[in-house]
Amino acid sequence: MKRSFLCFGIALAILLGFYACDTILENQADKKNNAVVAVVSVNDIHSSIDMMPQFAAMLDSLRGIYPDLLLLSAGDNRTGNPVNDLYEPANYPMIMFMNKLGFDLCTVGNHDWDGGVEALQKNIEESDFPFLCANVMVPQDIKLDVKPYQIIQRQGVNIAVLGLIEIGASGIPSAHPRCFTKISFKKPMDVLPEYQFLKDKADIFILLSHLGYEDDLEVAERFPAFDAIFGGHTHTLTEMPTKHNGVMVTQAGANLQYATLTLFMIRGGKLVDVVSKTLDVKHFGKKNAEVQALLDEFNKNERLNVVLTTAKTNFDSKEELGCMLTDAVRSVSGADFAFNNSGGIRVDHLLKGPITIKDIYNIDPFNNAVVVFKMTGSQLEQFIMESYKRNGRNLSFVSGMTYTIETDANRYPKSVEIKLDKGRFSKNAVYKVAMNSYMAETVRFESLDDGESHFMTTEEMAIEYLKTKKTVSYNGVRRAFR
Repeated sequence: MKRSFLCFGIALAILLGFYACDTILENQADKKNNAVVAVVSVNDIHSSIDMMPQFAAMLDSLRGIYPDLLLLSAGDNRTGNPVNDLYEPANYPMIMFMNKLGFDLCTVGNHDWDGGVEALQKNIEESDFPFLCANVMVPQDIKLDVKPYQIIQRQGVNIAVLGLIEIGASGIPSAHPRCFTKISFKKPMDVLPEYQFLKDKADIFILLSHLGYEDDLEVAERFPAFDAIFGGHTHTLTEMPTKHNGVMVTQAGANLQYATLTLFMIRGGKLVDVVSKTLDVKHFGKKNAEVQALLDEFNKNERLNVVLTTAKTNFDSKEELGCMLTDAVRSVSGADFAFNNSGGIRVDHLLKGPITIKDIYNIDPFNNAVVVFKMTGSQLEQFIMESYKRNGRNLSFVSGMTYTIETDANRYPKSVEIKLDKGRFSKNAVYKVAMNSYMAETVRFESLDDGESHFMTTEEMAIEYLKTKKTVSYNGVRRAFR
């Protein structure tokens, strides 16, 4: 990727220019009606606590210019680093760092539910900042302190922030269905008209969105009352944030590699302009020493650093990693075939060398149990096509076969061709098919039984399998085609 993003030195020079504008405004008679409100937004941090020292140092510099800076997260703070996700209580390191860095508000992302309602509530109780979500419906008998919106002040300026979460075809966010017991959701577009009144109650109206970039653009077209939309979910990096239908729409990639700085210019009590810049956190040259010391303590985890085997070659794609994971599940479960949804693999490369337990939980952080179903060959074909549709037109990773999906011009599956590693495929034969519990509960398919749980997670099977291998190599391995 080209390094055309702002390095911090350039960003600081630009910020100083904005600061000069701020000084001019402050010299006017009415500071309350003439101000620059600074906001830093991030999204889809996914437990990337290793980036916190750089981000903290960057915030230190920014607050030297804008001491009342507003810090927002557009959701998905957890799931991605076992140091954070397997901590007791889960996600405590992330919440502690977010508190220390001074986050002001956070919208609820789909993966913030990964531990279930009680775990999310515990995170909320531990947080020094509110969680927002306007389209979640919580029964009275369940405690979940999520607010639809919050109005806060900076320099006497009222700022309304509304939170929204994405909803899939199943009516829930993109997480395991077990996470949403008794919880329901409204469609975001149906909820938005209920909160347009906030435009009249605030000087600045912000949507803190976990809908995805394309949906954010649709919101900007249909609801131009927002002054800015700070988004998440699709891990989109808006290199040069721009206005759409008069609404500033931004998203800062994922894993705290980047952040977005947005300045709202208030003059005469009215918002006159909004400007945004993408900041490169990953390559920021300083670290906050206090935050680094805390991180070092969290990273002292002997269990996670145990070496399982050695990779002879780099893993250069999610499919190579997915093939290794499904090989492990097929071997340990005794199934004929094993499948894993592409979204279940959370990293896209792994360097050659030692593979640790931590690496396995980085690759697959969801702790989904393995379930084995008996299927006919015809049912298996249908399962592959249904998983392709459920997986956002992405191919699932597989072990024990290769398959090719034929699609129409709209990438809709028409048929599938299966070639077994051993023997010949038959539509009438009965096969044992292993998959994670997320696929078992979200993909529509028929089988000859209700499935047998092996009471082991995909990570546990991968660890068990790799312990038996002196070395592994999956360079160039592909098993799914279209």
